[in-house]
Amino acid sequence: MVPYGTILTELWYRTVPYPILMSKFLLLFSKEVWLYGKAHTVLIHLHTREAGESMNAIKLQQGFHITAVEIPCLFIDNYIADCPPVYPLIYIFSLRHLLDGGEVSVQEIASYFRLTESDVLNAWKHWENVGLVKIDNKKEMQITFLPIQPAKKVDNPTLQLVDATAEVVRPVARPQYSVQELSLYRDQSRDIEKLFACAEDALGKLLSYNDMDLVFGFHDWLRLPLDVIAFLLNYCKENDHRSLRYIEKCAIDWADQGIDNVEKAADYVQAFDKDYRAILSYMGQPGYPSQSHKKYMDRWLNHWAMPMEIIFAACDRSVAQIDKAKFNYIDKILQEWHKSGINTLEAIQAADDAFSKTKEVKKTAKAPKTNRFINFTQRDTDYSKYEKLEKAYLAQKLKN
Repeated sequence: MVPYGTILTELWYRTVPYPILMSKFLLLFSKEVWLYGKAHTVLIHLHTREAGESMNAIKLQQGFHITAVEIPCLFIDNYIADCPPVYPLIYIFSLRHLLDGGEVSVQEIASYFRLTESDVLNAWKHWENVGLVKIDNKKEMQITFLPIQPAKKVDNPTLQLVDATAEVVRPVARPQYSVQELSLYRDQSRDIEKLFACAEDALGKLLSYNDMDLVFGFHDWLRLPLDVIAFLLNYCKENDHRSLRYIEKCAIDWADQGIDNVEKAADYVQAFDKDYRAILSYMGQPGYPSQSHKKYMDRWLNHWAMPMEIIFAACDRSVAQIDKAKFNYIDKILQEWHKSGINTLEAIQAADDAFSKTKEVKKTAKAPKTNRFINFTQRDTDYSKYEKLEKAYLAQKLKN
């Protein structure tokens, strides 16, 4: 029998309605504990479990409504600090449900802690990565609690932020970072901590693991400098774009454009607000343009140097002819105008008038159709002669 120390704490249900984080001792109280009377004793055993002893051996001791949950010191000392605070709560909450038959759904956990189901699944992936559980998804999600082993510690971990100015080939797929990596960067870099705080302010919420994973990828994956990312976040906030997917799309575009300082970012934003946003708004397509759409607009604005009013006129013509403003159709119209040297509204009107006159002349001067069915030599037979002969024949026949 492994000796262990016991902390015995008497709590009143009216004064402690929530999970308590006290020093290094994490106390999690199940809802049922508070329903059986005014006073309850919560017994938490803190001890070092042998490597071969299973975590499924958690015992529920009932006596004067006592609930006993055993939390190994290894778990408290080595695993709680390296993950988001809610992950240990999910872990212990699920251990608590082992006492009631070992079944609890992802929906129940998400509802209990007011989380999304994806956050709960990420918590279980984390515990699987650190070797505390085993997940089996063959038929239905089954989680097996494994013996808690001492966590592998890295001596004197060092933080290595990327050099945004270095020429490095960017991976095609966005990498995923573990909770430990994100915690390391956040704890050892004041700049990363400020970046996450800026993202929380821009999004108007606390960052989840997925959020931090995306935001950190702007720097590590896209190689954007931290001040450029902060500028992007504030820009999106000012324009009421609080979707991280939208912000990621903007970040990828900025990386492709080679924006590596705040000055370039400010110039790019100014040009975007002045031209791109105006065109998209006129076409009735709000949001951030795709790469193909940007290529169209870059050709119109930069290569062909088309004034904005001419681009708007091409949009109107597209709607009039095909009942919608389509980039490829507008591009063909502008291409014809560019070849003809048309870059004013007056020139467009003159070209339209000339086209109408040419069309009318062609219509009036149109030659008659010729084909062998209607263009043949007509007969010149005198049918009146036959009528006279017929009348004379009838008259002769009546005399007889």
